[in-house]
Amino acid sequence: MAKNRDNCVILLVAPPEQEKISRDFQTVFGKDRAVQVNGDLLLQAYKTLKSFSDAILLLSYEKTVRHPDLTWLDPEDPGFLEFKAQPPEDRIRDVFRLAFFTGAKKALIIDPLSPEIKGEWLSQAFEALNDKTVALGANQDGSFYLLGLTQQNLKILDADGFSAAKSAELLAERVKKNKLSLFSAPETYCVNSEDSLRKWLDNREKEPQFFSAQQARARQLQEQETKKHGKRHSKSHETAPGRPSQETTPLS
Repeated sequence: MAKNRDNCVILLVAPPEQEKISRDFQTVFGKDRAVQVNGDLLLQAYKTLKSFSDAILLLSYEKTVRHPDLTWLDPEDPGFLEFKAQPPEDRIRDVFRLAFFTGAKKALIIDPLSPEIKGEWLSQAFEALNDKTVALGANQDGSFYLLGLTQQNLKILDADGFSAAKSAELLAERVKKNKLSLFSAPETYCVNSEDSLRKWLDNREKEPQFFSAQQARARQLQEQETKKHGKRHSKSHETAPGRPSQETTPLS
């Protein structure tokens, strides 16, 4: 349960189907692989946001015949706000408006293609966000991975073009023109090339190694305990000193 229902964090979810993955993404990774990479990134983002307890989570999803719900993302089926096919920027505007309509005072939208987002960054953005301050997180390629707004400053999305290349810079300029302050979240990267994908996989592989080491240590300790108990058990079955053996010689 979210501790603060005034905060809302938004994730746009695409079903794992080629027709729903951007052409640019498919060009970079190939059709089949693009679906897999996109699905892995969505799962990573969803896990991060699901564990963030200081906001409600709003998932925007267009269900399909093959994927009518989100059990492919979470067996517990978290539910979602369904949207009909529309341009991405209209979708973003609509999901922000719905977040505010349902009672949120502050809302952040997250790009799942940026896999290194930290929960503490979300906390910092929510803390800084207000009617006079917009929160923005930029990727190294100039796009944005985080945008935080209140209903009062939703106006910076009125004009089209805020999701184009160098969108972080464009949004920062709009914030300035509207005489608002800007909170900048830490810079990170998005997965949009083989190099960035490799960087993420290298970082991700470090975590299982850590847990494997912990598990190996736990198994080692368990084996030591088992051996100790085994020795005690074997000693309890030894013949006590000074007692005759209970073994009998077979009768001839």
